[in-house]
Amino acid sequence: MTTDKKGSATVSDQSALVTKLQALADDDATFVGSARVISMAGVPAPMTAVLAEIDNAVLERTFVFDIDGVMLRMSVAGRRLRGLVDIAGVPPTAKALTGKVLSQDDPSTTKALGTLLLDLCKDAKQITIQAQPAEPLGNPSEAGIPVAGLASLWQVAETAAPQSRMIRFLSVNAAAITAYIVAVDGEISNTQGETAQLDMIWRDQFGPFRKRQKSIFPRQESPLLVCLDHALGDGRAAAIAVVGDEASVFAYDPPAISAILASWRMITK
Repeated sequence: MTTDKKGSATVSDQSALVTKLQALADDDATFVGSARVISMAGVPAPMTAVLAEIDNAVLERTFVFDIDGVMLRMSVAGRRLRGLVDIAGVPPTAKALTGKVLSQDDPSTTKALGTLLLDLCKDAKQITIQAQPAEPLGNPSEAGIPVAGLASLWQVAETAAPQSRMIRFLSVNAAAITAYIVAVDGEISNTQGETAQLDMIWRDQFGPFRKRQKSIFPRQESPLLVCLDHALGDGRAAAIAVVGDEASVFAYDPPAISAILASWRMITK
């Protein structure tokens, strides 16, 4: 990657980034109410996911981003960010960034907004978006700034994929997953909680299950999540998960299964 003297990405590099942002669009969307999930547990990278949505916006709209409870209403049009309409859930000082159309002639406001977004996205667990009718902001002739310019000014680099999708999945569902065993290439690498019953499933059932599954679907390499209802007795449930060279057997709270499946799909897609 080439940089200028200040270490910022060049325009050509940002064009490549914009191309990669387009690849984030996925018809297999997950929703929370009427809001579409665009990033969960850091996948895709939160800031990259936000920029991808702006870059896909052709018509004038107000995008409502919910970043772990912080609500940002942003004016977008023509694949550009026009400005921040309103914000809720942050200190009042952030209100100073609202109501202004972003401009190349006023880099300080754009940089300040980038600093705010980068801070909110740094450890974001979930980001959702809703597209609403456009709200008045500044002069209609003020176009705002394209994604390539924002990425350059905010120095947003492409974020590498997590080293362990399995651990990321288990971590984001920590409230619902009470115990787990994780193995890499068949060797147990991590455990948490009371795993005695899970160990029996791992020792007695996982191997035969995988052997049979591969005999039926010999070329299937996609991530796999199989729920075992009442596997632990007393209405308790367990599941087997496989992604890449990682496998897990985990116990979970049955009412949380919808959220667990949604996060699995988001993290492993």
